[in-house]
Amino acid sequence: MGKFDVAFSQQALDDLEEIVLYIALDSKVHALKLHDKILESANKLSDFPMIGRAVPDEKIAGRGFRMIGAGSYLLFYKIFDDKVIILRVLHGRRDYPHLLARIPEEDE
Repeated sequence: MGKFDVAFSQQALDDLEEIVLYIALDSKVHALKLHDKILESANKLSDFPMIGRAVPDEKIAGRGFRMIGAGSYLLFYKIFDDKVIILRVLHGRRDYPHLLARIPEEDE
């Protein structure tokens, strides 16, 4: 099996920017470390797209969402043929089933 292309949706990029800017208010060093950790988790999906687990919520899992951790944050993604699309980057304590349910299927 070859490498998968990994891409962030615009919403996931917006999530990442918001997270990094918020953490940078307290510590630019920690913000950069978290940014790198999130990108490292995303890059793992290139070689091992199934490394993440199915989202525990049945409705969301039924739509093919998977998730992988990066510290306290979760990257939610779907696999399409030879491509992985990261759809959201959210703190693990957020109501992610509600937020993921709001993603229209045509945007996935």
